[in-house]
Order: sequence, then C-alpha cells, then structure tokens
Amino acid sequence: MANITQQIPNFLGGVSTQPDVQKEVNQVKEIINGYPDPTVGLIKRPGLKFIANIINNTTYDNAHWFYYRYSSTEQYVGAIISTAVKMWNVSDGTAVTVTSGTSQGYLTVTGNAHNQFHVISKQDQIIVLNKTKITAMSAALSGSLTGTVDSIANLPAASSNNNNVYKISNTSAAEDDYYVKSDGTTWNESHQPNIAISIDASTMPHRLRRTALNAFTFEANTWSQRLVGDTTTNPNPSFIGKKLNFSFFANNRLGFLSEDNVILGVPNETYNFFSKSAIVQIDSDPVDLTCGSQRPVTLTSAVPVQQGIVLFSGSQQFMLFSDTAVLTPAQAVIKSISSYEVDEDVHPVETGTTITFVNKSTSYCRVFGMQTQGQGASPLFIDLGKFVSQYIPQTVTSIVADTQNSFIGLYGQSAKEVYFYRTYVEGDQQLMRAWYSWKLPGNVQFFHSDKDKIVSVVKFQGGLVLLSTELNNLPTVSQITANSLPAENLFFDMIADSSGNTYVSNKTRVQVPFALDSSLTPFVVSDGGLQLKVESTLTTGGNNYFVIAGANDYSSLNLKVGYKMPFEVQMPHIFVRRDEDMIDYTAYLIISRVKFSIGLSGNLSFKIKPSGESDQSQTGEVQIVDYTNMNAVPLSESSLFTIPVLRRNTSYDMTIFSDTPFAVALNSAMWEGNYSTKYYRRL
Repeated sequence: MANITQQIPNFLGGVSTQPDVQKEVNQVKEIINGYPDPTVGLIKRPGLKFIANIINNTTYDNAHWFYYRYSSTEQYVGAIISTAVKMWNVSDGTAVTVTSGTSQGYLTVTGNAHNQFHVISKQDQIIVLNKTKITAMSAALSGSLTGTVDSIANLPAASSNNNNVYKISNTSAAEDDYYVKSDGTTWNESHQPNIAISIDASTMPHRLRRTALNAFTFEANTWSQRLVGDTTTNPNPSFIGKKLNFSFFANNRLGFLSEDNVILGVPNETYNFFSKSAIVQIDSDPVDLTCGSQRPVTLTSAVPVQQGIVLFSGSQQFMLFSDTAVLTPAQAVIKSISSYEVDEDVHPVETGTTITFVNKSTSYCRVFGMQTQGQGASPLFIDLGKFVSQYIPQTVTSIVADTQNSFIGLYGQSAKEVYFYRTYVEGDQQLMRAWYSWKLPGNVQFFHSDKDKIVSVVKFQGGLVLLSTELNNLPTVSQITANSLPAENLFFDMIADSSGNTYVSNKTRVQVPFALDSSLTPFVVSDGGLQLKVESTLTTGGNNYFVIAGANDYSSLNLKVGYKMPFEVQMPHIFVRRDEDMIDYTAYLIISRVKFSIGLSGNLSFKIKPSGESDQSQTGEVQIVDYTNMNAVPLSESSLFTIPVLRRNTSYDMTIFSDTPFAVALNSAMWEGNYSTKYYRRL
C-alpha cells in the first residue's frame, strides 16, 4: 500500500447533504454555530449579547416583528399583535412609549398575527398594513351641479357664481367630462359635487410616527382627496373595496398590491392616489395596472430592481417596467417573466443582484435565486439549495438579507435554528458559497442584520429576550495582550455582566439578569479568560444566581455570565481525489491522521465515532501546543492540531467541537494515509 497525503484547502464550501462521494472537497456534513469567512476561514460565530428581558409572558408569541433604523445611533425593534403594538430601543432594550388612542382598532386580527401585517418605513414614519382590512371610501358629499355646458366658453361669469359647480360636457362620452368651480374670480377645475372624494383612513394603513427618542405615535394617515373629476375620469384606486396584501416604495411612489393589481401613488406625495387633473393625464399621476394571466393571480410581494419592479404571486412572477425606466401611467407595462411556485407568506428579499425566494413541500423548503437581466430579457434562476436537499425545514416563516456580508438567513418562530447561505464573489467568479446554521438559546421570534450588527428576539423561559452581536469582530492581538475581551469578542450566548456577586456559605454566587434554563450549560468567565466552573443554579429573593464550584471567593472579580454556545462541524468521509472530477471511492484507504491548520483559536475537541458503534466513540481535547501566562486569555494566532485516526476512511465519523468562550478558526487540513488501488489502474 502506498503512503498518500492530500489537502482540504478550506472549509468554505459549507454544508452539503449529498453523498460524501459527491461533495466538493471543502464541503462538510453539518456546521452548527459557524460563520464562513473568506479571510479567516470557518469561524465560530460571535456570541449573542444579552440586552434585556422585554416581555415576561407569552402575549407576543407569534407576533409580527419589524426593525426600524432611524439613525446610526437609534434603532428599534417592534412587535404587532391584535390591537397592540410595542417597540424597544435596540441599544439597551428600553420600552418605547407608543401613544395610539382609538387607532389601535386598525390592528384587530384573528389568530396568528405574524402573517397578517406588513411594515415598511420612510424617514420618521413606519407604515403598518393590516392584510385583513377591506379598504373603503368615506361617505359621499352632499351638493349638486349648478348646471352643464358643452364648452368652457359657455360658462357664465365667475364673479357672479361663487362656489357654483358646472360640468363641462365636451362630447356625449363621459370620459372627457370635467367639472369647474368658481372662487368668485376664476373658474378652477373641481370634482363632481355628490360623490365620495375621501378614502376612509380607518381602513387604510396607519403609521407609527417618531416624536422623540423612545417615543412614537400610532395614528391614521391623512390620505389625499379626489380634488378633480368623477369616478370615471378620476376613478377610485383599484384597491378600494379589497384587501391590501403588500406595500413598498419605488420611484418615489408608495405602492400597494391588491388581488391582481399593482397601484402606485403620486411621486413625492406619499398618501395621494388620485390624479391631479381630469382634463389631461400627466406623468406624475398614479399608476394602476392589472396583471394579465391565464391563471388566477394574487400578488403577494414586490421587489424594486433597476429594471423595474418584480411582482410575485404564488405561482407566477411579473415585471412592472417602462422603456424609459421611469414608471408613468402612459408607459408602465406588466409582463409575465416566470412561473415558479413561491411561498406566499415568506416574502422574497434582495441581496445585491439576486432576489431570493422559497417554496415549500410538506416537510422542507427549497431556496431559489432570481437574477434580473436587461430590458426584455428573461431572468436567470439558480437553485441555491441544490446541495442541501431537505436541509431547511418547511417551518421557515421569514427571510433576512444582508447585502453587505452577502448572506441570507431563514428562520421560523417555532425553532431555535437560523439557516444561512453566504457567498463571496470577485468579478465574475463566485469564490465561496456555503450553507450553515446557527442555534440560538430559544425559539427565534425575530432576526435581523443591520450594518454588521445582528439583532434577535428569542423566546426564553416563558418570556422574550432581546439579543445582539457584531459580525466580523474577532479579538485583536492588543485585546488578547491586555487580557480584557469586550462582550463582542466572547463566544457564548446571553453574554451579560454579572448583576452582583456575593460570597455566602463558602460559595460564590454570581447574579445573572436573565432566567435560568436547565437545558443550557451556565458559563462564567473573567476578563482575563479565567473560566469558573458552575456547580449549580439558584433562585432566592427574586434573583437568579450561578453558584461557583469550590470554596474560593470570586465575588470581587469582574465577571461575565451566559450559556455555552457549542460550535460543531461534522466532517464527511475522506476519499482520494485524483483531480477535480475523479474521486476514487473503490480503493482501499486507511486514514492515519488528519492535521488541521487553525487560525486564532482556543482549545478544540475532536470526536471520532466508529461506524455502527453508538456507545464506543473516542473523544479527545487537543490543547494548544504553546504556553500562556496565568490569568491570560488562552488564544493562539495559529496552531496545527494533529488527530490520529488509524481507521478505514468509511468506518468512522469525525466531529470538530468547541464550547469554550473563545474564538475558533478552521483554515485547512491535510490528511495522511495508506492507499491501495487493489491492483487496478485508474485511467
């Protein structure tokens, strides 16, 4: 048998559920709590910092959550349930004062609120849409026409007809009729006197208006009236009498989707959906179009792109566009561009040049990417989840996109997992595409990424907890040298400063600001990296404590508390790769050892489990071969871990594991072994 060694160049291929012989060389079976980075490798995700307990009951289970960024120093997270809306400041969890009065009635829904609202924001306003409300016009005005003339030349003197309304009937066709009203000096275009001119604001989307730091008012919007024409020459928006499904901004217009219609308001007049004149159509008039299709269509979401607006229904996609790139009532056109099935409750998101959407089966969901092309060209579609069939469960209810870091995240409110797909592109080359997952301390109610900052709300011990962390924030050499790591550089969850330390009955009690969870492993660490073993938890006097093992008094130390966050990578079986397309899975191969090149990392554990032997696994922790000063952060900038295996390549499973509070960065690996072709030549 020949000795052989081959390299695994990196671990940036992410998860693949394909058979091991079909995986790419840098793909693995599973990544839990990892984050693939093209610069430093596959790293342990940053720990989530505890911000605040925001709800101590289950009232806001299945709420509709949203994120609002007012400025670089002021962001909020909010939740809507039937007849109620709450908001919290992301920086410290302060509850926001929301003044609403009678407007709360607009929020009335039945059952799960998560899918029954849609929220968008603009400057100091958050527009809240209730998908269950049927829109309506207000009552018709009283009054009557003073008279009808066949041309403007036949109007009487304006000075003697103050407030009188005349109809100009140019021809027998109703489409060219218009109305004028005297102000005592001149005749001005007006509306028919005995029709409804106002949209009923109580049935239309309301707004949350910021009035001060941590203060908002929830109120009805003031919608512009029909000031000219009648229901023929200046008709009601097509959403009147129907439900609104989605709202968006495009070309400085507020847009709504209703059944198979897309309606865009007047540019720079957010709440105006009526024309300025019944005599002539102008480019700034509202755009109100219907999607033509041979199958029933209900539009559920829209994504503005450079070419126009991509419209999604459950089984067909459309493009609203104009040849001049400016959407006007005269030039806007809708055409069908594809017929993919799309989940109607999980709205598509845009990440740079790709729109991501999902469709669901009975047990899992598939993820697709759409790349729009030039005018008139059909979009390109990519099956983003082709390597991870059945990896993402059908319980997913939301997608979050981070264009800056080129990833999407999918999560559902009934599970702790968030599933990510991240890419890295240089020019026309896609250098990285990776699926991976995070497991949070509780069921994920909300997850959002904003300029490298992750904000999440999780269900935790019967309440809701606000968490946050910073991406791309590995510890620096100066921080390690100073033996002081900020919370953003620690790698466990629910990170918080201890609320108070006491020494009672020869035991150090460390007070924690969050609930106790017996299913999670408590963690206490000092600034200098000293890990203290927690022997038990305790609730007394209305406070929660971690009790430190041993009789030493640590009450004077500056301690950080939380729960362990396990990082796990399940390695695939190793095969000899003769080139990119040739994998030798028929050869006899003994793996002697695997050498892992590790970047900035603490200690790692490796678990080798012989196939079919569930109770006879071998677990070993590999220490950094170096030295650190006592009470110093035990991290090394680079290390080489050698793991003895001495088994046939398909007769064991290897798992890389770390639950220490410090960073882990997997760069690459080399394996060594004995290889036999069984006397057959490979061609």
